[in-house]
Amino acid sequence: MKQDIFILKKNADWTKDKVVVFDAENLTDFMVNIHFSFISSGTPSKKVTINAGIFPHWPTKLAFPLSIAEGKTLFIPRTPGRFKATVNGNNISFEELDRIEISFSNPAGVKLYNVHLENDFPDEYTFPDEPLVDGLYQWKTKNWDGKAENIEEVSEALNSELEANSPVYPEFWSKFGGWKEKQFEATGFFRTEHDGTRWWLVDPEGFGFWSIGIDCVRVSDYINVAGIEEVFEIPLPPIKTNAHLWNGENLFSANIHNLERVLGDDWHNKWLEITRRRLIKYRFNTIANWSDPEIQNYAKLPYVFTMSGFPQTKTMIFRDFPDVYSDEYENNCHKFAEQLESIKNNPYIIGYFMTNEPKWAFVTNFDLGAQLLRDGTQCATMQKFIETMKSKYSEIEKLNLAWETSFLGFDDLYNPINLEKHPKSKPDTIDFTYKATEKYVTTVAKACSKVDPNHLNLGLRWAWIHNDYQLAGSDVLDAFSINCYQLAPDPELISKLADKTGKPLLIGEFHIGSLDKGLPSAGIKSTLTMAESVKAYQHYIEQAAMLPDLIGVHYFKWGDQSVMGRFDGENMQIGLNDITYRSYKDWEKVTADIHPNLYEIVDGHREGKAPEQKNVTTGTLTA
Repeated sequence: MKQDIFILKKNADWTKDKVVVFDAENLTDFMVNIHFSFISSGTPSKKVTINAGIFPHWPTKLAFPLSIAEGKTLFIPRTPGRFKATVNGNNISFEELDRIEISFSNPAGVKLYNVHLENDFPDEYTFPDEPLVDGLYQWKTKNWDGKAENIEEVSEALNSELEANSPVYPEFWSKFGGWKEKQFEATGFFRTEHDGTRWWLVDPEGFGFWSIGIDCVRVSDYINVAGIEEVFEIPLPPIKTNAHLWNGENLFSANIHNLERVLGDDWHNKWLEITRRRLIKYRFNTIANWSDPEIQNYAKLPYVFTMSGFPQTKTMIFRDFPDVYSDEYENNCHKFAEQLESIKNNPYIIGYFMTNEPKWAFVTNFDLGAQLLRDGTQCATMQKFIETMKSKYSEIEKLNLAWETSFLGFDDLYNPINLEKHPKSKPDTIDFTYKATEKYVTTVAKACSKVDPNHLNLGLRWAWIHNDYQLAGSDVLDAFSINCYQLAPDPELISKLADKTGKPLLIGEFHIGSLDKGLPSAGIKSTLTMAESVKAYQHYIEQAAMLPDLIGVHYFKWGDQSVMGRFDGENMQIGLNDITYRSYKDWEKVTADIHPNLYEIVDGHREGKAPEQKNVTTGTLTA
């Protein structure tokens, strides 16, 4: 049946361990998002929503545990037919849960039926009648201009690149990709400097540098093929004889399989050379986050270092927020920083990101103090919170008066309590959230700078900024980084962040995808066609270059994702290269045309000229 919202009311059959199971079919030609929302009782009610993608024309059985209502996790493991799923919101207990609402980004394009509760996940899932992925790991049932017909066609394209003359940077660029027209003091490493008008990066030779970066320059995004092997037209190469194509039992590399069939046993060295040439041809001067260390070393181009294993503690307060006031956290921060020892003297490294998009910060206006008290978490951070309250109020009666509570003593704060009924506690819990976030950032940042004083600490790549406490600790960073999925960076936001942090800003991710080259999802921001997408890219990067507080932007990402999605099911057409590793000519041209001239915009000699493109929402499109 088709309807805008399906409502499932809580009844006596519901228990915490139950799973909601139902069937859905996406009748459109593009991905559609399901919005599966847990709604609480009470006034005001709360909502925790799972947003999950379902593939075109694949009758899909979906299953969601009631336990997800608590919002303690951000990402949900895939099941066959369900693609990327994220959780928005937190803190609906089973006792508070009142109902479930199911809706879709395009309700007219989806059939929904057979909604019910089970004790566990289904034993079997549904599949389309025909394979969805061809022998080159392209979308089999979709045609588009440029789709590869066979291996020979791909081989000709890649080998012709190896036979061509190797490209070089423009003469007015330094060997690091800096601008020879702008000279500062050379220190042998990248640094930042404000010239009185705007912020710059400065390359090791002393030339002004604006970071034009590309994320994920690597061979492969592994496909999670668990339970979906039958959607592939050809049998997947077995792990036993093809271990190099697999990461564990379920993650398969279609990219490597294509490359070795096209380029032979020496495919990896040839991939390195093709990739180096493309980076120079496209006029990128930065190999950005999550890129292959081998291409970073081989290409001899500037790059950012992606730190791994951000410090955790045995007791985690919420999602990935650790017990920051514990000795354990400080000790783990020093161990974490040791990975910088091997790269601290490398002049090609611009700086390092300590982590990416902390998961706890996906909850808008997250209140760490309230979370501690709600869960009754026994840890050093809870102890610090109570000590802070004792220091401020000295007597429990004074706290009770301020919060309108009736605690008998400060030790009562160790017991779980829901402060939603006591909103006057909010100033204290939010103030502590700021202090704890500052501790979270400064402890690890100071450990890193002690090991590596030569490179820039580029921060944590926040997904977005929804509260000033995310700026806490920025005084110990060298730049403040955010990911910015818009049609162009917001000048007012960038200026405010620079004023509040006192630091230049770096955008670690953005993209504007498209829908006409072989994938059913176009990205977080998207256009209908690649021709529009590259125009949108030009508009974004030119507008970014005009902002005096920005020192660079990095595009996400180098290659298209698989039609069957990466590990979490994300399957967007956002790359400069397709699944066979052939480059898109539209992207070749726009990058080569725009990037060399960006420095004139950065230095204020001219303004960006590309118009803004219209954003389209994939889930609202129909066949």
